[in-house]
Amino acid sequence: MNLAQEILAGNRKITKGEVLNILHSEEDWWSIFAAAMYLKNQVTQNSLRLNVLLSAKQGICNEDCGYCAQSRRSTEDIEKYGLVPNAVILRKAVLAKKNHASVFCIALSGTKPSKKEVDQLCEIIPTIKKRLGLEICLSAGFVDNDQLEKLKRAGINRINHNLNTPRENYRKIATTHNYDDRCETLKRVNAHQIDVCSGFICGMGETDSELVELAFDLKDRKPFSIPVNFLLAIEGTPLAGKNELTPLKCLKIMTMMRFIFPRKELRLSAGREKHFGDLQPMALLLVNSTFLGDYLTEEGENKNVDLDLLENLALKIENS
Repeated sequence: MNLAQEILAGNRKITKGEVLNILHSEEDWWSIFAAAMYLKNQVTQNSLRLNVLLSAKQGICNEDCGYCAQSRRSTEDIEKYGLVPNAVILRKAVLAKKNHASVFCIALSGTKPSKKEVDQLCEIIPTIKKRLGLEICLSAGFVDNDQLEKLKRAGINRINHNLNTPRENYRKIATTHNYDDRCETLKRVNAHQIDVCSGFICGMGETDSELVELAFDLKDRKPFSIPVNFLLAIEGTPLAGKNELTPLKCLKIMTMMRFIFPRKELRLSAGREKHFGDLQPMALLLVNSTFLGDYLTEEGENKNVDLDLLENLALKIENS
């Protein structure tokens, strides 16, 4: 609690050693969790922002990411389609607004979007913002400078591009691109003064020390929001059947992230339904946002179940 108060006062920041102690904590664990909850409450009280994700282009990807059903290495039978029409994107955005979302996330599979795809998105983004007042976050791979300039003029709020896994673990997960490629993309997004949305996926063979290094490297990228995902070991992917996480370990990871990012938007993301079990409500008390509904190729919790849970926790949903 003393550390939390010093962080809030701006007197100091948490160290890597202290963060590692959170992951390894035992007897003092619940007092550490309480301090992390205090941190969140002092900054944003009991408010929570909802994000809704649209998989607007699915499959058709030449990357070989070991966790993804859309990867060229995956044998999972998923629906594949090109970028859906703007009328579909707008209709999904309207539904997101009705479900009290603050942020509408548009995800495109593939290494990077085409010129035609960016032009189409630049047509619909201003319409969504004007009619619905939603913030727009785009996940579209390794966007280049020209694409970022067009998207900025269209009014994009932020770009999602996750670091995914520590540098030391990256070659075990993907070989068609590397960790530095992802860092360079975030550097471009920052250079265009577009907010960065970037996080990672836990449970892909990384060590605790590597995860800490990743979290601090991510901090240097100055993200606006940090989505923390927990591996969904999809059948047909190289990581199928992998499960090295426990509910308590997941909660400790979210606790460490709250200490590292006390004033940032920390998001509980994919895999929360599977990995947290009965501890999921405690994780929701630590974060500023979460996803409502489905993810890319995987189903999330029923939205009404999630909304009831948030109501039971007395969490105030922004835009509700």
